[in-house]
Amino acid sequence: MSQPARPRAVRTLARQAPPSGLYASSYDPDVAVKICARLAAGESLRSICRADPSMPTEKTVWNWRRAHPDFAQAMAVVLTVRRAEARRRWAAKTRARAEARKARAATSADGRARIAHRSGYGPEVADAICARLCLGEPLYRLCEDPAMPSLGTVYNWLRRHPEFQAQYRRARDVAFAFLVETAADGAPWLGHEGKSMRALARIVKGAHRRCAKIAPRTFGAGVYGPEDD
Repeated sequence: MSQPARPRAVRTLARQAPPSGLYASSYDPDVAVKICARLAAGESLRSICRADPSMPTEKTVWNWRRAHPDFAQAMAVVLTVRRAEARRRWAAKTRARAEARKARAATSADGRARIAHRSGYGPEVADAICARLCLGEPLYRLCEDPAMPSLGTVYNWLRRHPEFQAQYRRARDVAFAFLVETAADGAPWLGHEGKSMRALARIVKGAHRRCAKIAPRTFGAGVYGPEDD
């Protein structure tokens, strides 16, 4: 059985009539309406074209959209409505999750209402902390006092209150000077100027090493070497 002759293209700039036979469009308005209706019902184009043998392929539907503007416009309207509905559902789920998180945060594990946390920060507490820091007391030891806040609370205050952070840094600088001067004032007199000055130098270096443990950036390790014999 002989095969039908394939149509031959004519080299011209004029618009040609659509070919017949094998290359004719299989567009069906009724099928296009069914596709739009099933898309509006929530089905995906892939499931429509692959699960139903009576429907065209996805490539064919894409060609129909390019060749038939009315079908392309109908599909665009359906897809726009579906995207808007999906966004509304997502927003509703997001609000529901946020409300659920707020509800969980407002109640404890046993179902009782939680009391909102209140910061105990105040100028009086900040002044008391900085006054003890000025005398060379380490922050960790200061926070062991039951009348003082914990170490984590002080660090949180330093992040949240810039004025307390500036006051804290000034207190640390005063503490370093206080430690060095106190150590120098306590140097003994050994009956000879040379011996006394060497003892004073060792005491001052020890004070600097203590400061280096508190503030390595200011009194960096290695700046003051080991004592000479």
